[in-house]
Amino acid sequence: MNRAQDRAVLAVLLAQAGRPVPVGEIIDGVWGEEGDEAPDRAGALPGNVYRLRSALDAGGPSILRHEAKGYRLDADPAGIDRTAFLTALADAATARRNWQPERARTLLSDALDLWTGRALDDVPGPFAAHERRLLAARRDEARRSRLELDLELRADTWTPAPARTPVRPVLRPFQLPPDLGDFTGRGEELAAVAETLTAPDRTGPPLVTVTGPRGAGKSAFAVHAAHLAGAAYPDGQLYADLHGRDAPTVPAVLAAFVRALGVEERAVPPDPADRRTLYHRLLADRRVLVVLDGAATADRAGPLLPVAPGCAALVTADGPGPLPLGAPGGRVACHAVSLGRMTPGEAQALLGRVLGTDRLAREPTAARTLAAACDHLPGPLRAAADRLVRRPAWPVAALVPRTGGPGGT
Repeated sequence: MNRAQDRAVLAVLLAQAGRPVPVGEIIDGVWGEEGDEAPDRAGALPGNVYRLRSALDAGGPSILRHEAKGYRLDADPAGIDRTAFLTALADAATARRNWQPERARTLLSDALDLWTGRALDDVPGPFAAHERRLLAARRDEARRSRLELDLELRADTWTPAPARTPVRPVLRPFQLPPDLGDFTGRGEELAAVAETLTAPDRTGPPLVTVTGPRGAGKSAFAVHAAHLAGAAYPDGQLYADLHGRDAPTVPAVLAAFVRALGVEERAVPPDPADRRTLYHRLLADRRVLVVLDGAATADRAGPLLPVAPGCAALVTADGPGPLPLGAPGGRVACHAVSLGRMTPGEAQALLGRVLGTDRLAREPTAARTLAAACDHLPGPLRAAADRLVRRPAWPVAALVPRTGGPGGT
């Protein structure tokens, strides 16, 4: 197999191994939309498939099949580096949310060990170009997450293994979800939150509440703000996702928090009131930021708010106004953020960062129409942009009449 286009066709098929890929999607991913430069793309594809079959089958049963109006590569997705890498990242994120830092770090290390060079090196076509950007960004994200876990677990990975001290209980939890590398806008709101969370000489723990309609990007905003303020809370960050019916109860979150702060499972008090007392005692002399995402009521958030003056809390909730929370511990700094629509400029900047400025510049009018159809809310905008990212040959205008305002927080 010595043709670059053969490798490009294989890349598209591998990304969807085990599923039929329509001929049009393969063509758009390999050749793009330059019809004048490649007038007989459909006619060229069977030749690519023939050469791939010759290289892949080696005399055995064919694993590249023609199916309906497309082709299917019968390969186990788990054996493909791309799939294994992305699956490991997803599993690592789940492990971090479940307070399993050791498992998360192992998964991230296994994922990073799959890399031997640049992804899809020397493979042409818009699909391969998009995959290179996507995978490189996820690789950088994995490296940052592993570094955070190294700090959390007190792991000194430049020290030879025999010289390492045994890993002690996790006393500095870093539970924040990964930050969005393409977070856009909200500059004034972020500055106000940073001022509240990092104010010196305070006598009580700051509290920031973030509210707004679904799709306003509250969760992404809170996580981004927490990452920016992380240096002010060197003893760690606690995080709980309280969204939905399956969200953990307050006693369950308290138990998870005290475990993350170094208490062994068998030492967690069974009584919720005792758990809360222990939780506050553990935070008494620390600087920890507590992020509660999706606290629908004050009752869900109140028992989890820190009272130690060195700590702080950042709480998100759906709704038009601030969440009514008490002020335990002599709280002196409270700040309410109400997120709504992005400005048109911010909306275009977000689309540009997700899609790439070149793609956006080709269809400025369609991009503005898409942003307006999404009501300039970052949740629907990101959902629409993600669809376009997965379909590099689609014009931006393809989504305009079908945008139904996909939700998100």
